[in-house]
Amino acid sequence: MQTLFDENGLLNISDIVTNNPAYQAIMADGIVTDQELKEQADATMASLRHLQSILNDEQQAAVGDAISQMSVLFAAYHNHELQNLK
Repeated sequence: MQTLFDENGLLNISDIVTNNPAYQAIMADGIVTDQELKEQADATMASLRHLQSILNDEQQAAVGDAISQMSVLFAAYHNHELQNLK
């Protein structure tokens, strides 16, 4: 199982993404197509639905909170990067 955090206690998102076979397949030719995005969105939704089916209410709430916090971080980081382009 892959470690979620690096030796400094930070989320190891770069390694998690780059070592993921789906990401490697998407990036194999260096181009991200609409079809690849759709397939990854479908795989993501299937994974989340699977989690929902196996977790109790408290676990679902914890996972939902983590996803929410990661989504806010992603959006804030994306907006921060756009600000730097101005």
